[in-house]
Amino acid sequence: MSDDSSDVPIADIRRKLKRLKRNGCNLLVTGNVREEASHRTTRKLLGAPEVTRTRLLALTDHDREDAPVLLPGDVRATDERVRFLQYDSGTRTASVATPAASARSATDAVASETDSSAFDTDSSSVARDLDDFQSALCNAITTAKISESGFDPAELRISVFTLSYLVNRHDPTAVDRFVSAVGDHVRGVGGMAHYHLPVADDSKPVRRLSSLFDARIELREKHGRPEQRWHFPDDDVRTVWVGL
Repeated sequence: MSDDSSDVPIADIRRKLKRLKRNGCNLLVTGNVREEASHRTTRKLLGAPEVTRTRLLALTDHDREDAPVLLPGDVRATDERVRFLQYDSGTRTASVATPAASARSATDAVASETDSSAFDTDSSSVARDLDDFQSALCNAITTAKISESGFDPAELRISVFTLSYLVNRHDPTAVDRFVSAVGDHVRGVGGMAHYHLPVADDSKPVRRLSSLFDARIELREKHGRPEQRWHFPDDDVRTVWVGL
């Protein structure tokens, strides 16, 4: 099979995508592309703006101020069902907050760390390491489910931007544990999460992590235009390249 071909009928691909949405899924986004292509992919995977959803952005090397390039269409960072989880193992910390909480000062955010599971308009949680980041994200998923009295399939959309930040700073076993734990929570609520790992699709980190995901979205740029193709490792098939 050539690099630009696929022997998978389009009807089969559509069935696979519907099944992923119905059952909950975790998607690994790969490829050496410009950041704008990654941003565009995130906007698409967070869902059409006219559809009411809960959207959770888990940011490692971006800030809440970057929300306009990550959120789709008319969705705003201040929308009631938009949530943020921010992490940095260095000078910054991880905090999960609604827009109202994110407007508070860094001092106020640190002061609220006594309640690490809080996820409402009056508090934010602070984590100091990857395990705490994992716990905060899993708690955010659970709390959002309770707040919304459950989700329809793929109603909860999550973006981890980026996974490469964690891969470059933590032991592989710890990253595997993070992906596995978060992935279980996502599937448990029928959500749809994607994790950006902007490296070559045949790179060692991708090969090591792929088995933890339900599918992989490979990005490339051809003649300056971003394209994508999907890989379904369980069936060892992939789609043709299509424009984003």
